[in-house]
Amino acid sequence: MDKKELRAFFMQKRRSMSDELRIKESQSIIQQIRVDSRYKESRVIALFYPMIFEVNLLSLLEDSKTFVFPRVEKDGIHFYPFSKKMVWHKSPFGVMEPEGNEIMDDIIDLMITPALAISKDLYRLGYGKGYYDQFLTKHRPKHVIGVIFSHEWVETLPKSSHDQILDDVIKGSL
Repeated sequence: MDKKELRAFFMQKRRSMSDELRIKESQSIIQQIRVDSRYKESRVIALFYPMIFEVNLLSLLEDSKTFVFPRVEKDGIHFYPFSKKMVWHKSPFGVMEPEGNEIMDDIIDLMITPALAISKDLYRLGYGKGYYDQFLTKHRPKHVIGVIFSHEWVETLPKSSHDQILDDVIKGSL
């Protein structure tokens, strides 16, 4: 299967997950993140606002860290600091994006990325826009970890020359 077919396949598998399983696996991922030394040592952490059916990491916002969220702009994605008063807008792609003026791209210690699937050689299948790969080419944080549900861990994925490798993956488990 090519990347387009794989995206459709994994999106369908996500849609078929029960809410209960999605919540359990998200909680498992959060628990693994919280005990990870890279997370513990990081001050500025890039998260993502979950789209429907995606891993939900928002309870990490309770931790004493500086969190930043992406917003797509003309020149790619940029990351803005989270605050409880933050205003969110839905992008044309359906992603909740933050308002903000303070770009924090170059001070991210740990980036936690969404993915539709991740291969055992740590390449991620994203949504096909290339925003994370472009960002990582210019502003690679100290650590980049992908998060996926357990069924999205695969042997191999097709690769393109611009694809950026992850440092690690954290998978949901029951």
